Amino acid sequence: MKLNFCEKKKNVVIACIVMTLCYVALGPAETVQNIALAESSDIALEAGYYSEIAKYVGATLVSLVYHSFYKWAGIKVTALATALLITGLFWTMIWIVNQYVIYLGAFVTGVGSGGMWIIWPMVIINNSDDGQLQWNMGVWFSCVSLGLIIGGLCNYFYFDNVTKISETNRIVIYSVCAAVTLLMALVSFFGVSEVRKCKDIQAADEEPMNKETTRKRVVTAKEWFRKMCRLPAFWLLLLPLIYWGFMWGLAIKMLPTALASISHQRDLTPLCTVSLGAAFLVGSVLWTYSTRILGNTISTIIASCLAITAVILCVLVLPKDAASEILDVETIETYITPHAAYGVAIGACIGLSDSGISIIYYSVAGKVYGAEGASLGYSVNNLGFSIFYILSMFAPSLFDLHSYCYLMIGAVLLMCFTLTVLLRNYMSIHEAPHEVLDDEDL
Repeated sequence: MKLNFCEKKKNVVIACIVMTLCYVALGPAETVQNIALAESSDIALEAGYYSEIAKYVGATLVSLVYHSFYKWAGIKVTALATALLITGLFWTMIWIVNQYVIYLGAFVTGVGSGGMWIIWPMVIINNSDDGQLQWNMGVWFSCVSLGLIIGGLCNYFYFDNVTKISETNRIVIYSVCAAVTLLMALVSFFGVSEVRKCKDIQAADEEPMNKETTRKRVVTAKEWFRKMCRLPAFWLLLLPLIYWGFMWGLAIKMLPTALASISHQRDLTPLCTVSLGAAFLVGSVLWTYSTRILGNTISTIIASCLAITAVILCVLVLPKDAASEILDVETIETYITPHAAYGVAIGACIGLSDSGISIIYYSVAGKVYGAEGASLGYSVNNLGFSIFYILSMFAPSLFDLHSYCYLMIGAVLLMCFTLTVLLRNYMSIHEAPHEVLDDEDL
């Protein structure tokens, strides 16, 4: 008797559920942190940016030790540990002691979230059959955005008619985030498993085991890195991370903070999060289908144009200094009259563009890294992203928001050129490039 719902499919479903729960909590918690600190405590708004730096220092460090820990602890313990660590920031925002304790909590959360962005793409790659990788990756990213929508909607309705975030508001928000994350930890531990079965379990049990497969040598981390260092594509994959780190710095921290300077209503920030998540969800579905029709190259160009549109809107609508302080709404100066609809439009453009770029980039990276190198490859990927995201958190102290946006346009163009020209051999949806090294080249 055939089992229609095999272990591989189950793991893909678990990956989707976990990332949905993760961003139900993590997305809204990050976007309101700066405003919550400024309005419900005596800690300066800048502490929110510095806590993000601490968070991604943690994410950077976990990239260096993740592979070894995963090999020692196994997938269940690794999934449980990464989920539990994400709660670090939530506890310190519930019981605020001082900014240094918040930095410590953010560092712990960074270790957890950094591990999440390694383990779950790895699960998707290792559990995707031939020709299904890009499809599964698209579904997985859809679940990330679904989490942003659910969490954003909860905050939106909770902040209805709120013009200043109180201490009670802050405690309720982060308590709910902690509870959702603990649920995610249980789903991670009891749900995910190492792959032991294939699509047709009965057929696999009946066929004699291939001796060559059982004798296949496991590639060590050192051998994998030696192999990757000989591939130009491995190094080229680092260039789009400049765009990614700086774009998410804008979307997660600077944009939500700046919106508080164009409206007295605090529900505008979660509304923008909902817009971002909804656009990411719709985009994930549209790009999953459209890439099969238009191809990855044309899709990347369209997504890049949407990203540039979002950045230009930021320049037109948001005040120059709105990323570093909450300004008086009555005295701000902008190129066009601010309106809540513009904030929603910026979130929508970022979501639509980044959903397509994310699907394409992670699929291209999966072809370069290979299934056996997925954990190592995404560790490198997470390390690069974390470094550029950390740099983006220094921007409000060094540049005004408009100068940052001009730099972002250059980062988008570099990302587009890298994927469509320099990595064009890896942009095919179904076929892996012929130049990828195999085990015989080690």
